[in-house]
Amino acid sequence: MCTVRQLLIWLVFVSITSNAFSQPMNRIRYNNQDLFLNGANLAWVNFGRDIGLENTDTMSFSETMIMMHQSGGNALRWWLHTNGTVSPEFDVSGYVNGPGAYAIDDLKKVLDMAWEREIAVDLCLWSFDMLRKSNDSITIWRNTLLINDPNYTNAYIDNCLIPMVEALKGHPAIVAWEIFNEPEGMSEEFGWSDDINLVPMSSIQRFVNLCTGAIHRTDTSALVTNGSLSFYTQTDNPLTKISPQLSKISSAEKVQIGEFFKQKYKLTTTPDEIFTHLEKIASAEALHYNYYRDDRLVAAGGDPDGTLDFYSVHYYYTSTPVITSPFAYGADTWNLDKPIVIGEFAMQSGQGNPAGIPAAAIYDTLYSLGYAGAFAWAWADVRYSSHENILAGMQSIWEKYQADVDIQGTGGYWPIVSITSPQDGSIYPDSSDVAIEVSAVDAGAGIDSVEIFISDTIKIAVLKSSPYTFIWTDVPNGNYKIFAVAVNSIGHNRKSNTVQITVGNPPMTRLEAENAARKGSGMTVVADNGASGRKYVDIKTNDTTVTVTWTLTSVPEAGTYPITIGYKLAYESPKTQFLNINGERFGEIEFTAPTISSWNDKTVNVALLKDTNTIQIQMSWGWMYLDYLAVPNDLVPATGVENPVSLPLEFSLKQNYPNPFNPTTTIEFSLPRASEAKMTLYNVLGQKVASLLDKRLSAGRHLLIFDASKLSSGTYFYRLDAGNYSYTKKMLLIK
Repeated sequence: MCTVRQLLIWLVFVSITSNAFSQPMNRIRYNNQDLFLNGANLAWVNFGRDIGLENTDTMSFSETMIMMHQSGGNALRWWLHTNGTVSPEFDVSGYVNGPGAYAIDDLKKVLDMAWEREIAVDLCLWSFDMLRKSNDSITIWRNTLLINDPNYTNAYIDNCLIPMVEALKGHPAIVAWEIFNEPEGMSEEFGWSDDINLVPMSSIQRFVNLCTGAIHRTDTSALVTNGSLSFYTQTDNPLTKISPQLSKISSAEKVQIGEFFKQKYKLTTTPDEIFTHLEKIASAEALHYNYYRDDRLVAAGGDPDGTLDFYSVHYYYTSTPVITSPFAYGADTWNLDKPIVIGEFAMQSGQGNPAGIPAAAIYDTLYSLGYAGAFAWAWADVRYSSHENILAGMQSIWEKYQADVDIQGTGGYWPIVSITSPQDGSIYPDSSDVAIEVSAVDAGAGIDSVEIFISDTIKIAVLKSSPYTFIWTDVPNGNYKIFAVAVNSIGHNRKSNTVQITVGNPPMTRLEAENAARKGSGMTVVADNGASGRKYVDIKTNDTTVTVTWTLTSVPEAGTYPITIGYKLAYESPKTQFLNINGERFGEIEFTAPTISSWNDKTVNVALLKDTNTIQIQMSWGWMYLDYLAVPNDLVPATGVENPVSLPLEFSLKQNYPNPFNPTTTIEFSLPRASEAKMTLYNVLGQKVASLLDKRLSAGRHLLIFDASKLSSGTYFYRLDAGNYSYTKKMLLIK
């Protein structure tokens, strides 16, 4: 996903002369069937680390495949080596000496699941990311040799590629091997030298030829393809030169294009640099040239077996002109003599898709124009295609053209499961009992069991018969994610939706208002020993441009979380202010207080994204004291947060989290001054089990990680003794 597509931007429509050799085949041969690949880019679960470490997240693969299968999908595209940081293995001289200790086993696990779910897998070996300058210098050195030097290429082929193909030969889930994802992005002809180490296209062609030939000889039934960034590098069709159009692009459009590059391709290039490079490429002869034509690949590498079986081409309407759009032109337009799969595109209506059609109809367009498959970008990158739109596109193809996408495999029956209670975002009082109700059915194979999990990995119940209801008693305060897994009588399992609940007040960290980003006039920081952190922000304005913003950088995953705002209404009550989350209006928050002298707090549940979020108070009525924003501890780094409370005001012991746990949990406590601190663990009989801490500690917030792997399941009590303070809390270990 790089370069020319990034360069040739927002251009005027031009007609293309069509003089096709012949109407291309519009199907891919798989499972002794001629199929339209109705799929999506996975493209990874853990970027560059899905194989070779023996910790492949098989549950995520399984869930994705099941959702695709349910919606009529039949294929996915999965990146393997990607950037070469984990797989394959290299020796000290830079030669590849194997695929990685666990790489083949990891591949087999995922492929076995795919076949069971009737999903064909396109195995993409490498991406242009292999030569990103953000990689370490050794990785760049090895990968450059791998592409440029045939000796290093052959070491990879002999010691990694052939062993992988041999081990997986005949696996029914493999639809194709794909050599590169957008290799043009690292080419001297099209690449960005500021961000990527560049190699000549001739080296890329040779690598494609040699690898393809080796695959064909190792598995004579295997199909091989390559992921081109655009039809500009996949067709000899004469496309209009673009340089005359560059002057027509406005400054605002340049800025928008620059933002697209930064987000999608992780480049540092400025809009001006983009267009300087664009002008250079526009005048070159490198465009409208099929680098992957049979005779050109053989000429580059010398291997007569190294020709592709079908073409894979990418398209993004935000960065490539309509004249290269597969949504605007049929497959026969491009003068190609092989089937064409559109290997990446955004599930968004827009220029060339064409504009105005529903997202669900985008797959239909490619089918009707004679292409052999559609892989939307990407399950792992929902900025460009939501899961809902991808699945809707697959479903539309299934409903209209089932015979062209239905894999005659071994899928069998699969359970349908969902949590019906509690509702997502539910809030319960301290130490509540929570009733968890699950709906699970399988008309063909029946339900064998329903397992209920919290906090991703902790199993709290196994239910063997309907109704599938479990009462979780005396739940400790905290935030919990709950999901169920239903298993049918033939061993097929499916995960339910996940619901998030809050019980009581979870352990929170205060982010002081005086340390937040404040914009506008009419605000002053005032010292007050009664305020959190001994300071607050006095807001004496109702100017709606005045804001106070906190930034969270470490939200572990998207979900609903409680936030608490500390305040005082010294002027009058009530006051209403706007609350904005990630730049969008969440709603209006009404702040009330019993007196003008009391410090108060207001808690609301908000939806946050994974990683970085902004939480902003924007003035509506204004005129109040703003003290702090408190968020759950797991939303801020354990080593510190952005401008937190400098020192605690009192001794405190927080509830451990997660709780229940297995086998590790975190205990947080605070000391207002340097103290001798002891943490002791007891069983339900009051017997001392372990000393967790016994030392002098400085004032501040402290975290203690407790590993209970040597203890048996059960209830335990932990006690903190510090200064004149002593307090005990309960924890639950479930193995």
